[in-house]
Amino acid sequence: MVDMSTFCYIQLVETYGLTAKQFRAWRSFHKLRSQLLPYMTKKVYKNTGLSPADYILLISLLESQSGSLHSSQIAESLDWEKSRISHQAKRMEERGLVTRFTCESDARSCVIEITPSGRSYMKQALPIQFKDVKHCFADLLSPAQLDALIEISQIVTT
Repeated sequence: MVDMSTFCYIQLVETYGLTAKQFRAWRSFHKLRSQLLPYMTKKVYKNTGLSPADYILLISLLESQSGSLHSSQIAESLDWEKSRISHQAKRMEERGLVTRFTCESDARSCVIEITPSGRSYMKQALPIQFKDVKHCFADLLSPAQLDALIEISQIVTT
């Protein structure tokens, strides 16, 4: 009896011009992302109450020298719709994590700035995240593998 899942897999790989190795690489990437990110974000949420969206938006603000960014800059860097940024920033402002200011050059948009409270939450979250990144990721890869991963990410995302 033929295993239909294997048959379908091979047929689909060939039909769409992928090699088995290319598809295995894609599935490996997907498995890495789907297993690692939820594990890490759950730990941050459990210990700080920051959702993954809170965390990534606050990281964007911390990475800027001023602690603030135009909403369109955040939308572009996170690949989020402007409406998503607006709703997320509103929820975070209500919790005291960020403040929003009308943009001087464009009154239709805003500048989002991390608050002292937002910084305090990140001071709790970052060590948790950094320990997990080190333990579950960085310590397992050689410097050459890390370089390859950085290069792959840059190629795929540009």
